[in-house]
Amino acid sequence: MTSKSADPTSTLPRDQTLILARLVTDASRAFDRDPEAARELVRRASQLLEAEVQRLTRAPQTGKLAPWQVRTATDFIDRHSDRNLQVRDVAAAVRLSPSYFSHAFKESFGRPAKGYIIERRIARAKQLMLTTRDSLAHIALACGFSDQAHFCRTFGGLVGQPPSRWRRGHLGGHQERAADLAALAA
Repeated sequence: MTSKSADPTSTLPRDQTLILARLVTDASRAFDRDPEAARELVRRASQLLEAEVQRLTRAPQTGKLAPWQVRTATDFIDRHSDRNLQVRDVAAAVRLSPSYFSHAFKESFGRPAKGYIIERRIARAKQLMLTTRDSLAHIALACGFSDQAHFCRTFGGLVGQPPSRWRRGHLGGHQERAADLAALAA
């Protein structure tokens, strides 16, 4: 097994560093006696260096969720917004430890997983408040909150007003739009 790098400042793996050193050394020796061979060796060394430059300039993905994990996590959260999801549940769905998932989620989304889960539950609650006549207690349970008080505290902290006031403020416009759509359909 080879070590990661030839020296502490090199980012090239040890075997690539040795190949590069050999190419440059052989090119310098062949320069006077066989210029064509020297050019070919320098060309190969340049290709190796160019590949490394491209690798280093790509956007780093270290610490982020893979695209399939992002899709799986968001789908899982939305499908299970009717219960009090824990970060460990979502982490298990994408086959990561809760600790690593929390870090990778924050790197990928720019916010903690728990906050995102709560935001999605509140978004579902808003949708239910606009599209059903269900009580806030029923909506709270349908969105995974333990009770109406817990829902109201969380909603108020995130939205800035109690859910009943938010519903009254948004329901009038929504009912008018629904009536307009019904009239257009008739």
